[in-house]
Amino acid sequence: MHFRAAFVYLVPAVHCLDAVNYGAFTQTAAFSIANQLKIFERIGLNVTYLQIPNSTFAYPNLLNGGYDVLTGTIDNVVNLRFNQKASLTVLGQVDSGPDIVLAATPNITNVHQLRGKPLMVDSPTSGYAYILRKILSLYGLKLENGDYFFQAAGSTALRYKYLTTGSLPNGTTVYATILTYPFTQLAQGLLPGERPIILARASDFIEPLSSTAITVAESSLSNGPKRNIIKRFVAALYASGSYLAATENEDCAVQAIMKQLNVTREVAQLEYVAATSPISGESTNPESNLNVSKQGLWNVIDVRSQFGGFATIANGEGFDFVEATQPGVGNMIDYSLRDDVLRTYGMWMKDTMNIGIRLCDTF
Repeated sequence: MHFRAAFVYLVPAVHCLDAVNYGAFTQTAAFSIANQLKIFERIGLNVTYLQIPNSTFAYPNLLNGGYDVLTGTIDNVVNLRFNQKASLTVLGQVDSGPDIVLAATPNITNVHQLRGKPLMVDSPTSGYAYILRKILSLYGLKLENGDYFFQAAGSTALRYKYLTTGSLPNGTTVYATILTYPFTQLAQGLLPGERPIILARASDFIEPLSSTAITVAESSLSNGPKRNIIKRFVAALYASGSYLAATENEDCAVQAIMKQLNVTREVAQLEYVAATSPISGESTNPESNLNVSKQGLWNVIDVRSQFGGFATIANGEGFDFVEATQPGVGNMIDYSLRDDVLRTYGMWMKDTMNIGIRLCDTF
């Protein structure tokens, strides 16, 4: 009854749900909980999940209003904001590198076998492409030396499909790519002869890492109705991430992941372990308050800098990244909406977190 009272006081009645177009590369664990436990509906939102095909499509589409809010790697915002002056704003960090691995087809069993091979990426200038370059460089393989080359193959979902079938739609053989949650563990449900081989984990080479970020067009923050919708979306995602972080909710969280991803309980349990990893898991919990890890962000910038990823600003020479990444209204990172969420929906989120296992009754 406490939850219902708080909900009625703070949010619209459920019969007037506001539409949200949510763009994302993958369905996070927090999203699975918010969707399956109807937390979005409880805060008056009808969220449509739109699978992002690739990063070069995603961010212009966000700026053009095709998405209301997007979750994607913060490196994309760093790249577009600093190299192209795109008006993108990060509202908060979702995870610290969601189970990021270098995975290969079953016939590739070590990194050196990738020499001379094409490697699938979303885009050659995406954040994960730079992570891949960093990992391979430590094994002595360098893109600039022609030790391997890139195949632009789209989002993680598409690359997972191609990796597990062994080829691109045109029949070209594939060998390896970067995988993330949920695909890293989803692959564990495949038969041994079909299961991708994990050659390396990003967290062994870059840690901490700021990865998935809640991102909006800067203009949406000054649009009253849209800002209100985004604020409620962030509140629901924050509450769901906090629910995920509470160990007493493990069984219910596993059920939500299982249903959302349509996987077995065994795979859903692996996904839960990955999502709650203290090193690379989702960070939407009361301790983080969605804050972007400063060291994690410096690591993102450092990796991109090592491989010439700031071409339009002379690869960062003389550019003050510390000043450019200071949180503030109108800056790349803006916590004002997050702070508004905590003030407006703090009690609602606390009630949502504390409902516990009873929310499983919605399944």
